[in-house]
Amino acid sequence: MVSFSYKLSFRLFNCEYSGINNNLEQQAEAIFQSILSNAITTVNLGEIADVKGGKRLPKGVNLIDIPNVHPYIRVRNLNNVLFASLTPDYAYVDEETHKSISRYIVSTGDVLLSIVGTIGLTAIVDSTLDKANLTENCVKVTNLKHITPEYLLLYLRSQLGKEAITKGTVGAVQQKLPIKNIQAIPIPVLSEKDKNTLFCTLDSIFAEISSNVIQSAKLSSLRDTLLPRLMSGELNVSDIDL
Repeated sequence: MVSFSYKLSFRLFNCEYSGINNNLEQQAEAIFQSILSNAITTVNLGEIADVKGGKRLPKGVNLIDIPNVHPYIRVRNLNNVLFASLTPDYAYVDEETHKSISRYIVSTGDVLLSIVGTIGLTAIVDSTLDKANLTENCVKVTNLKHITPEYLLLYLRSQLGKEAITKGTVGAVQQKLPIKNIQAIPIPVLSEKDKNTLFCTLDSIFAEISSNVIQSAKLSSLRDTLLPRLMSGELNVSDIDL
């Protein structure tokens, strides 16, 4: 009964975070769309950011499930997330493999975009995945100028952004999105007034979402640590008044 109560409590906390984040994301999208129509021109993404690919694992090397300091970001990790944030679903590379692909790492604030298989998944790297390794099936958009990660993410997820991604996708058997086509994606440019207003608002909203994502992950980790001990009787909380 105690373990069930703990499990229920953790689930309720996570549902609360999820609901709050969904609401915040909808607010961000609505605000973004309301200002996007004021764009004064466009500029190719490659002119205001660097687009760099990930790295395939060396032949014969497999990912490992035992956590270390070298998580490996795969396309599946970008499903249904706003932030690429470390969770128990991540796999890792060993130290030697990391050394051989260490040039292909991400930094906090990079925008990730999947380019093979499921094309067009996007996420912003948060602090839990700073210096993580990146699959060859994704690119990172980094060193942004005149725009923020939040602005770029919302644009790539907008109807205009999705159309640009579709237009740049090539291949009949296995589709892919080449880096040169990503660099050519037109990005709307706002006036300084609109830009400052929007960027400040988005920064505040996304900071709250990121904090909630990290807290939710910590709760999940705590649950996964405590529940087996509760179920086995190793941890006795019978005296706690729930």
